Amino acid sequence: MIRILIVDDHAIVRAGIHALLQLHHDFDIVGEAADAAEALGQVQALNPDVVLMDIGLPGMDGLAATHAILNVAPQTRVLILTQHENREYIVPALRAGSAGYVLKRAPDDTLIKAIRAVYQGETYLDPRVGDVLADDVRRQAHGGLPDPFDSLTEREREVLILLAQGNTYQQVADTLFISVKTVDFHRSNLMRKLGVSNRTELVRFAVQRGLLA
Repeated sequence: MIRILIVDDHAIVRAGIHALLQLHHDFDIVGEAADAAEALGQVQALNPDVVLMDIGLPGMDGLAATHAILNVAPQTRVLILTQHENREYIVPALRAGSAGYVLKRAPDDTLIKAIRAVYQGETYLDPRVGDVLADDVRRQAHGGLPDPFDSLTEREREVLILLAQGNTYQQVADTLFISVKTVDFHRSNLMRKLGVSNRTELVRFAVQRGLLA
């Protein structure tokens, strides 16, 4: 039996994944978690073989959670299951140690195949993810410049939008359940990645991209 932990902050999503996996007799869903801290505790208590990990978790995101889980349970296989299909998520997920990456819009059998593959020690990438990475390699080979917006993580995009809306650091911190220091860290990363030097330019970038619509 493959012991599986489902990590997603949406209860209805967890329920749907749970119902799907229960149809397969070689799967044993040992637990569920709604955030990174709960996931880490569940891993230590339940010792799952495979963790299905969403990226967009409250507080610590799924990529940081993956790294933390593998630090305490290196034998566990983490399979990213997410809606995000751009390279700024895919590459960091693989660097964090995830054993695979599957999109939530993928057919059911893709997820089933991925779970069995990573359990057996393989790396599994959703075919669409492979296409994204291949396109990125081809673009770089032909001298194409990457879009700086593509380099932003989900949390950095959230901070960008909230700051551009005129929120204070404290308001951003309260909204995202993070510290003011972490907000400032993300702001610094945003300015570096986007090549801007002040908050006015951040707002201008957000407006130009239609992020405030």
